[in-house]
Amino acid sequence: ASKGISCDGNLTISGGKLTAFTSQTALYEDNDLSSCAGIKCDGNILITGGEIAIQSTGGAGKGINCDGSITINDGTVKVITTGTQCVYGKLDSSAKGIKADGALTINGGTVLVKATGGKGSEGIESKSVLTVNEGTVAALCYDDCMNASNSIVNGGNIYCYSSGNDGIDSNGTLTITGGVIVSSGTTSPEDGFDCDQNTFKITGGIVLGIGGGTSTPTSSVCTQRSVIYGGSGSNGEILNIQSADGTNVLTYQIPRAYSQMTVLFSSPNLTSGGSYIISKGGAVSGGSEFFGLYTGATYSGGTQAATFTASSMVTQVGSTSGGGQPGGGGGGHGPGGH
Repeated sequence: ASKGISCDGNLTISGGKLTAFTSQTALYEDNDLSSCAGIKCDGNILITGGEIAIQSTGGAGKGINCDGSITINDGTVKVITTGTQCVYGKLDSSAKGIKADGALTINGGTVLVKATGGKGSEGIESKSVLTVNEGTVAALCYDDCMNASNSIVNGGNIYCYSSGNDGIDSNGTLTITGGVIVSSGTTSPEDGFDCDQNTFKITGGIVLGIGGGTSTPTSSVCTQRSVIYGGSGSNGEILNIQSADGTNVLTYQIPRAYSQMTVLFSSPNLTSGGSYIISKGGAVSGGSEFFGLYTGATYSGGTQAATFTASSMVTQVGSTSGGGQPGGGGGGHGPGGH
């Protein structure tokens, strides 16, 4: 149950360089499990600059564990946890990269998290509201990469890759108004985006989720169109969506094999009544890349997989899965969608 920094009150980091390593498993004391943490804070944490690097190798180890709220305005935060879940009687505790019992807000900076210890190993977790306004966030985890009671993305560049669960999991509402998000969940029934039966609102941004299934955006509150495409996908295969005039709306390299692949894509470039062609395979050249998502690239040589018209706020095409959640599809809708 060692701590790199332990703070009974509030903690502010505005500069400098902090490196913390912790090991060993959680300790049972005071009728609870206390785990190792690079930073443990009973109050609130404010990070406005500096470089923070934390590695925790023990069972249920945490990178940053905060009883209050965490706000990251700038700086670089890198966290690696490799410990497995710790079980003691009826109690259990899992490894977390960054965990706040209160709100967790990222307004800028760079946040990089790896949590690879198996069940419960989550990247960025808030028991309240998780908000990303700006900055770069990348999480590679076994369990959920981002998990919160409610989630809001207003901006920033976000990449999530889960090897055993959902990319982004919101236990309540999920709202996206801007930013670039690439969220990859594992195979069915796990999702790129999972917010159960709660409101899923998209009003802006480039939104890409891939997994065995997906939660479906709530059409009545969305102002930006989405398409949900279901089929199969191979590791490294290119998925392309092109408008009728030949403009690439989406060019993406699939990160793993899916026998049932469900892709959710939303963009300002999906226009009302627009006609689109979905292709697979082929090659990409030029442009820039953000974890498999290409911008300004040239796509060629693919095979047409489906077509659709964006006549609805949410259009489904192919054989889609809701990942066990209502409204996700579950049946084939033909090559033209609906």
